[in-house]
Amino acid sequence: MRTSDQTPRTPRQHIGAELRRLRTMAGVSGRQLAQRTGLSQSKVSRIERGDALASVPELTHWLEQSGAIDRLEPLISATEAALNQTDGWEEFAQEVSFAEMQAQVQHREATARTQRSFLPTLVPGLLQTAEYARLVFIASDLRGEQDYAAAVQRRLDRQQILYDQTHTFEFILTEAALRWRPGPRELLIAQLDRIASVATLSNVSIGVVPLDVEAQTIPWHGFTLNEDVIDGEPFVQVETMHAYLTVARPEDVELYRRQYAVLRESAATGQHLTDFLSALRAELKP
Repeated sequence: MRTSDQTPRTPRQHIGAELRRLRTMAGVSGRQLAQRTGLSQSKVSRIERGDALASVPELTHWLEQSGAIDRLEPLISATEAALNQTDGWEEFAQEVSFAEMQAQVQHREATARTQRSFLPTLVPGLLQTAEYARLVFIASDLRGEQDYAAAVQRRLDRQQILYDQTHTFEFILTEAALRWRPGPRELLIAQLDRIASVATLSNVSIGVVPLDVEAQTIPWHGFTLNEDVIDGEPFVQVETMHAYLTVARPEDVELYRRQYAVLRESAATGQHLTDFLSALRAELKP
């Protein structure tokens, strides 16, 4: 039974639910709170859903308008603790389907004007072909209970944001990620063609770190750095084997910025990327 829409599950959702409860008890609507605090209505909604955290000044104004300023200190402490959030996959998968996960990620992506992604093991979701995505979902579903068609459609829906010129995307992949093949050679050839096509978009930059370049840093794991966040602060998304991490603590976000900058220096882009993709494609052809 899916309960994620009704029951707070994460620390951020608990904070949002408490702020909504205090606002409602004070007889203040979301619109009124937004007007009185200077927050946008979308920011109020995102905070109450647990998609965003309020700053200390925002919390102060919120609680003043809710007649609950005595709750400020514990909510500040809870907010600081929730800056870096961990969602366990096992629990998450029991409540949210792959398709619903894609919808949640799509909502987050819409709030970031600039995204910088690094993947060392496979092609990122925004660049995947439908068949590549289907096989990735199958490989990820250890229970064998997911609706792959629905998940693939949601992932393709997410990709429409690539054509929105108000958003900027940077992708860095390793050569190993481009060579990882969840299906036949023809599948990977089609995937390389997709990457080459998306790389022509003016708001998209794609780079690949070849295996034969000297390593300047250790590619510990993939991550997506979200900058220029609408009504919010920068945050990083990290997928590990056991959990999905949301990193928002400023000093930690800065670590990811520095890591990305070093990776970018080693990546082949532009014509070098085109030549690399062509060579790999020729190697794969029978």
